[in-house]
Amino acid sequence: MREMRIIWYGHACFWVETNGVRLLIDPYPEVDDDRIGEVDYILITHEHVDHYGKVELLSRLRDATVIAPPTVYMMAISDGVTKVREIREGQTIELENGVKVTAVYMEHPSSQYPVGYLIEGDKRLFHAGDTYSTPHLQRLRGKVDVLLVPISGRSTANEREAAQIVEDIRPRIVIPMHYGVYGTGSPDKLREELQKRRIWTLVRPMELYEELTL
Repeated sequence: MREMRIIWYGHACFWVETNGVRLLIDPYPEVDDDRIGEVDYILITHEHVDHYGKVELLSRLRDATVIAPPTVYMMAISDGVTKVREIREGQTIELENGVKVTAVYMEHPSSQYPVGYLIEGDKRLFHAGDTYSTPHLQRLRGKVDVLLVPISGRSTANEREAAQIVEDIRPRIVIPMHYGVYGTGSPDKLREELQKRRIWTLVRPMELYEELTL
């Protein structure tokens, strides 16, 4: 079985390789694109600039296909992105080597069409995008190995709400995100909130540009 590789580029931006397919998620405007290697697909969770910022540049430089919900799909076309595919809530797109990407609608009222992505390859990773705690995430219980969850509380879940998301999904590993660039957040506080609930899922914060192999 192949290993999954994950690199955190800050905020909600991650590079993920699974089954040989390389995906970049939510490249924000200040991301250091010189550090980002080869990319086959760029996944965008919603239209806000802190998630969409460098799509046009990176899609061109890496010759990558953008996968995005309807609002972002239209933005990308308007910005001259030629390799772009639309994805809607509940839809699954099959990529190469058995890798699948499914869009899950998120609770982010300031966005027109926010989604998270369930990426299924040798492992199952869920990037929650920007979301608050919402009961429908319980449908993902038992389907997620690695959860990337926001904790900043800035137009998205804070540590307490993130703990509820973890309780609902019950992943094996939690990687906090959406903090440190445009807001604060504490992985330690997330751990404390999980301990209050007697949830012993591993919380694994990542350093900027760190690579994690699972």
